[in-house]
Amino acid sequence: MTLEDHLSPEIKQLIDRAQTEMSQKNWHDAAETLITVYESLTTFDINYRLVTALFMDEQYQLAASYADDFLYNYLEEETDFRMVVTLAIQNQNFVYAQQIAVLWHDEVFKSAVLKDIRRAESEAQETMATTFQTIGRQFYHLSDYDMLQQRDRYESARHLPMAEFVKGAQFLLVDPYVTPIIRATLFEDLQKLQVEGDIAYRWLDDKTYTINLSQVSLLVDSPIFETVADLLDERLGHDDPIAMDMLAQQVRFEMTLLYPRVTEIITNPEAWVTASIAQYYDKSTDNEPAEQRKWHQHVRSLIASFFAN
Repeated sequence: MTLEDHLSPEIKQLIDRAQTEMSQKNWHDAAETLITVYESLTTFDINYRLVTALFMDEQYQLAASYADDFLYNYLEEETDFRMVVTLAIQNQNFVYAQQIAVLWHDEVFKSAVLKDIRRAESEAQETMATTFQTIGRQFYHLSDYDMLQQRDRYESARHLPMAEFVKGAQFLLVDPYVTPIIRATLFEDLQKLQVEGDIAYRWLDDKTYTINLSQVSLLVDSPIFETVADLLDERLGHDDPIAMDMLAQQVRFEMTLLYPRVTEIITNPEAWVTASIAQYYDKSTDNEPAEQRKWHQHVRSLIASFFAN
């Protein structure tokens, strides 16, 4: 029995209507129809049709937001891959475009896509010189703003040409007045950009360290991350999946703040997970090693203050 056999007559009718609208190149109406379908049928096939219709209708920002739902599916075929990179370029989200591009496995094709990004950056610098100067200045002086403004200006900076973003990020990584979550996010951004060479970064203990990013795996690819994720799934996956999803996000933030020194802090992953679950259910526990507990409480506090703003 296929998926279509389980669809309601209304959804089948909408899918047929969207197909007709797309064949007639009526992209706007097709997108409107597919958005309705997607609310009930969240599959890659419908997502692909929706993103394609939005792309052809030049609704690039909306298309990119939907494509993110199935990003890794779009990285399997060259034409799909180029479409999501093109969306990022059209949205002048050059940092994200670069982060997607470096994921591609074929070096020749990747090189061609990276040239497209550089060309788009160059054109944007000519037409938006004043805007980029303002964004760049605000990015470099991120610590002059409050927490909420830092977050907004960081998001704006992702529209800078990659070289400018990297230069600013490396400067901000050692700025003691930039919020730790922003510094941690910038660290992860540089990893995803596959920036080469040594960089300096200020960690939670306010000391400065130097690291070669190419020698450090992304947090989500690290054994400690997998261990904690598995423990959460084991403890809550069947009994309370909502709690598991919320705690997975919480722990992801905590470990992002600790990275790349996370294994030095989380010496007892089971105790970390136990303490996280206890806090979620408003229970107390003292099973964590003292040093680990100290840092656990610290990152919780940082996250709470960040999202309170």
